[in-house]
Amino acid sequence: MNNSNIKDYLRRIKIVQFTAFYKAGINGVTLPSYQGSTFRGVFGHVFKNIACTCPKGRNNEVLHHEHCPYAYIFETHLQNGVRTISSSDDIPRPFIISTENSTKQHYAPGERFSINITLFGKSIDYIEYLLYVLFHMGAKGFGKGKQQSELRQVFLVDENGDLQEQIFKEQKMGYNRYILNSKKLISINENMTNLSIHFITPTRIKFQGKYTDNPEFHIILRSAVRRITSLLYYHHNQQQLDIDFKELLKKAEEIKLVQSDVTWYDWERYSNRQKDRMKLGGIIGKAAYEGDLEPFIPWLQLTEWTHIGKNTTFGLGKIKVVFE
Repeated sequence: MNNSNIKDYLRRIKIVQFTAFYKAGINGVTLPSYQGSTFRGVFGHVFKNIACTCPKGRNNEVLHHEHCPYAYIFETHLQNGVRTISSSDDIPRPFIISTENSTKQHYAPGERFSINITLFGKSIDYIEYLLYVLFHMGAKGFGKGKQQSELRQVFLVDENGDLQEQIFKEQKMGYNRYILNSKKLISINENMTNLSIHFITPTRIKFQGKYTDNPEFHIILRSAVRRITSLLYYHHNQQQLDIDFKELLKKAEEIKLVQSDVTWYDWERYSNRQKDRMKLGGIIGKAAYEGDLEPFIPWLQLTEWTHIGKNTTFGLGKIKVVFE
């Protein structure tokens, strides 16, 4: 498989990221650690109330129709006649909710905090719905006691991660020019032989059926390829895969892990759906690699935006790639 085929394939991806700024209400806001999970929960609840008008069945189960915005984004499922691209039934949701400061837990009255939203492919068409949801999320309240907050500003983010055009207060919807693709996000550096990957939030990668704390390069690359190809398949007009990745993955096994400073970090969240606390551990830290890295650069650079592993919808699996 040549690099031009990969570049053509990855050009199909479309990403929009925006940052919403809230002002804490009169009682302040207290959040748990890795509050992306909390924000995702409020996001889903408000989104369902606003955008889902689907009927309920005999067992009070909602029967989502094909064009329900909530069902597509938050409860993504296979449609009839669509084949899977792997043996896994896991279909990636087309969004990520994350925060820049996931360790800060208390915000005083009037203090500001932010939420980052990343959308992929067809979900970008629903951005106006999501702005409405973000507004009502503040009224619903966050964290302990469901403390209310006020949505103040929403800014689009460019390929450098910088805030650009405001799309809430100004009521402008010129987001199309901020759709990011591989042309904006990928810069190919030839003869790259050294890089490090920083695992910023707990990264939950399965290898051979088990979660692993071993950051071997081919394990990371497999997860990146699986994540990106799934997003392209399910959320970019369900394009059929016509590329054999065996050669790429075989080459990834030749990349050496020369230093590993990762640890396993366990944390818990309460699941309203399962009515139980869930452990969601993953690796954090840094790993360094050596070898012929050029074929893998596009995948790794895109993964900085897509995240990798499990539970990415609330910000897990965030990485930063540094070429050395």
